[in-house]
Amino acid sequence: MKVSFEFTIDDVVDGAARAVDRSSVVRGWRWQRLIGSCGLSAFVAYFIVPGSDGTKLFAAIFTAAACGLVMHFNRGDARKRRLQQYFREQFGGDGPFTCEVELTPQALVTIQRGARVEREWSMIRAIQATDNSVDFITQGAGSVIVRNRAFKSKEEHDAFIDLARKYAPHAR
Repeated sequence: MKVSFEFTIDDVVDGAARAVDRSSVVRGWRWQRLIGSCGLSAFVAYFIVPGSDGTKLFAAIFTAAACGLVMHFNRGDARKRRLQQYFREQFGGDGPFTCEVELTPQALVTIQRGARVEREWSMIRAIQATDNSVDFITQGAGSVIVRNRAFKSKEEHDAFIDLARKYAPHAR
C-alpha cells in the first residue's frame, strides 16, 4: 500500500518536536535547566533583596516561580523558531515537499526529496494514530509521520494502520 502527501517546514518542525518530547533524556535536560535557572534566580534574589530573612525568602520563592513560568511559556516559541530556521536551511525553503510512504512486507519505505529509505519492520517500535497523523516510532533516531491528508478516506486510513500493524506485530 502506497500513499503520498505534501508537507511543509512546519510539519517537519512538528515531527521533530514530537520526537524530542518522547525522549526521557531530553526531559531530564529540561528539568535540569529549569531547576538550575530557578535555583540561580532564587539565590540571586535572596542576596540582592534587602530586608529580613522572611522578606528575602519570599523574594527568592517569588523569583524562582516567576522564572519557572517564563521558561515554561517561552520555551516552545524559541525552540520552534530555531527549528524552522534549521530545517529551512536543510530543505532550501518552506515547501511544500512531497513524501511517499509505502508499506511492503519487508519494510516501511519512504521517498522524499530524492532519497529512498527502507526501515525494516523489526526497527519499528510503535505505531501511533494521532488526531492528524499516523506515527511510526523507530528504534534509534527518528520517526516517520504520515499526515492524515495522505488518505482519501477514513477507510483507507484504517486499512493503512491495519496493514502496518500486520507487518509489525511486535510494535505497540
